[in-house]
Amino acid sequence: MGEGLEVSVDSQDCIMIPTEIQRRLGLTPGMTLVVEKREKGEICLRVQKEFPELVDKGGILVVRAEATGDLIESVDREHGRRLSGLLERVGL
Repeated sequence: MGEGLEVSVDSQDCIMIPTEIQRRLGLTPGMTLVVEKREKGEICLRVQKEFPELVDKGGILVVRAEATGDLIESVDREHGRRLSGLLERVGL
């Protein structure tokens, strides 16, 4: 969508988003929107992603979720740290 949209807060402190805009954005009753305050006084509404799926892998509970850049970098750093430690222990 990209363009700005003017919405209002009603007397019951509810944000009013016109029905046509809700339909275009795929917003449905019961969805949770997260309000984020950004720099320069900007406020952003985004749809709260559903909770990640939990999977039992041989008695270990594992989260199945989408990896972000930060997570990928963290995993890469941890892999590197563990590999360096292992190589030190075997004398390489």
